[in-house]
Amino acid sequence: MRTDYDIQKYIRCMDEIKLRDKVINDYMAGTRSTGQPMTDIELMCLQFRKIGELIILSALCPHRAEYQKIHSSIEKEWDANKVRKTLDTIHPDFYPVPFDRSVNLTTGEAKNQRVAKGFLSKDECISLIGRCGGILHGFNPYNDDKVFREIESVKSTLPEWQSKIRRLLKAHEIKLLGTAMQLWVYMAHGPKAEVLVEERAPILVSK
Repeated sequence: MRTDYDIQKYIRCMDEIKLRDKVINDYMAGTRSTGQPMTDIELMCLQFRKIGELIILSALCPHRAEYQKIHSSIEKEWDANKVRKTLDTIHPDFYPVPFDRSVNLTTGEAKNQRVAKGFLSKDECISLIGRCGGILHGFNPYNDDKVFREIESVKSTLPEWQSKIRRLLKAHEIKLLGTAMQLWVYMAHGPKAEVLVEERAPILVSK
């Protein structure tokens, strides 16, 4: 059973993602800089890697009890890929599912429409974590041509990653194991654009 404590932990993860996304946005726009193009890229890769890890690790929050049946010391878990593999075993549908919510102005009927494309998939999230990690590590100077080509490739991919992450998380569902209930998560709800999480039963879904 999820507790308010678990939900607040999930909200905290989403808030951190929003803060890191703002840093990325500032560096992409050129309003902030380390003073060197290479270190600007490295700083953005660090933020993207942390965001990717948070997307995976935050799935522990609504599935804490299930995860602890296998790993008793959840507080010490930090490896996102390890968490992904374990959660895939426990609950393959743990990854966020993006949606658009619409209301029929005539009938008042509300429905969630699944987003079919343009968001960061689970496999892309793991790839992002790995590629950003590769940029942040030191490299063999005799292999620098290959490394610099990868840096340029990653640099050109950063705007696409940001767009896909925003599309994934803007409004998303978390399917809960062992129940029909879901978490509905809105990243910018109300006048203060706060993260809102609701535990709701599924309603009419349009694909």
